[in-house]
Amino acid sequence: LSSPLAGLTRAFRIKEPPKPKQVDRWTEKRALFGVYDNVGILGGFQIHPKNLIMGPTWLRGWKGNELQRCIRKKQIVGDRMFVEDYHKLNKRIRYLYRRFNRTGKHR
Repeated sequence: LSSPLAGLTRAFRIKEPPKPKQVDRWTEKRALFGVYDNVGILGGFQIHPKNLIMGPTWLRGWKGNELQRCIRKKQIVGDRMFVEDYHKLNKRIRYLYRRFNRTGKHR
């Protein structure tokens, strides 16, 4: 680069390309990717992969956004929740309800 006033050239550094990262290709997540894909083929279609999923029974094999999930949790286990947790869940539902109705393609 040159300066039009002084007629001098300014030195600039050329950056080196970044070194390639060392990636562990056999992490647990990568190693077990697609492990349940052949359950139907190998098991004679007697068990559905959703039955193998670990988690709350009211969430297994169910799809939905966070607001729908919170409402479902309130309906199913709301009467057995601690008071503070129930209050926090209601606050989250109110916040998400406002957010979904005011922004995005949900309007």
